[in-house]
Amino acid sequence: MTVSGGIAYGSLGGFAATLNEGGGYKRIVFSTRFSDPAGRTGFMDAVNARNVKKEFRVIGLGVDSRTIVVNFQDNPGTMKKIRAFLDWVLPLLRTFGASGVDICPECGMPIDRGRWAMVDGVAHHFHDACAGRVRQAVEEGNEQRSREDTGHYITGLLGALAGSVLGAVVWAIVLSIGYIASIVGLLIGFLAEKGYDLARGKQGKGKVVILIFAVVFGVLLGNLGAEAFTVFSMIQGGELPGIAVGDIPLLIWLVLSEDAEYRGYLIKNVLMGLLFAALGVFALLRQAGKDVSGVKYIDLN
Repeated sequence: MTVSGGIAYGSLGGFAATLNEGGGYKRIVFSTRFSDPAGRTGFMDAVNARNVKKEFRVIGLGVDSRTIVVNFQDNPGTMKKIRAFLDWVLPLLRTFGASGVDICPECGMPIDRGRWAMVDGVAHHFHDACAGRVRQAVEEGNEQRSREDTGHYITGLLGALAGSVLGAVVWAIVLSIGYIASIVGLLIGFLAEKGYDLARGKQGKGKVVILIFAVVFGVLLGNLGAEAFTVFSMIQGGELPGIAVGDIPLLIWLVLSEDAEYRGYLIKNVLMGLLFAALGVFALLRQAGKDVSGVKYIDLN
C-alpha cells in the first residue's frame, strides 16, 4: 500500500482499495465492478445473511457501479475485526466476479500499464487513456454545475440567518432549563443550511463561511435569548419592580457593561455553547464543504 494525500491505497488481496479514517470510524473502499448484475445481487445477499455489524463492527456497507464502501466503528480492537472481515469478504468478492486491481474500473478491460488516480477521495487503477477521460469528465461536470448555479450569497446569507434564528429559539429554551446540548447546535446548523438552500444561496465555497457565521450568530442569539427569558420571568414574578418587558434589552446591555462577573458568566456560556455547537455541526459543515467544492480528480502517480 502507498500513503498519499491523506489516504492509503493499492492492492489489497488483489483488489484496488483505499483506506482512510475519521472521527469514530475506519473506512475501506474497493474500486471494483461486478461482471454481471447477478454477481452484485449474490454478493449483497451473502453480506445480508450475516450480522456484519456484530461480527466485524461494520456500521455501513454500500455498493455502486464502481465502488464498495465499508465503514467500521473505530473502537479498541477494531483492526482485529477488520482483518477478520477481509479474510471473509475477499474470497466472497472473487466468488461473485468482482473485478481485481488489474481490471480498469472505467472500461472493464485488463491493464498492462496503468496509473492510480483519486476521484472524490477514492483511488482507482486506470488505463492511462481512461484516466484522461475520467479527468475530462470530472472537469466538465464541475464546470457545468458552476454554470447552472444561479444562486446568490446575499439571499443565502439571509436564509441562513433566518434558519439560525429558529435554532436560536430552541437553544434559548434548552439553555434556560439548564442544559447545553450538541444536538441543538446541530439543529442550528441544519436549519441554517436549509434556510440557505431554500433562499437559493450560491453553492460556492462562500457557503461554508456563511454557515459558520450563521451558527455563531445563532448561538449568541440563543444565549442572549435565554438571559432575556430569565429577566422576563423575574419581571412576571415581581422581582424587578419598575422594569417593563420592553426594557429587557437595555437592562441586559447595562448589566453586561457594568458587571464584570455577569459578563464573565455570559462569555463562559457563549464559549461553551460554541464548543457544543462545533461538536454538533462539524460533520455537517464538512459535508457542505465537500458538496460545494465539486468532484476532485488527483493523479497519484
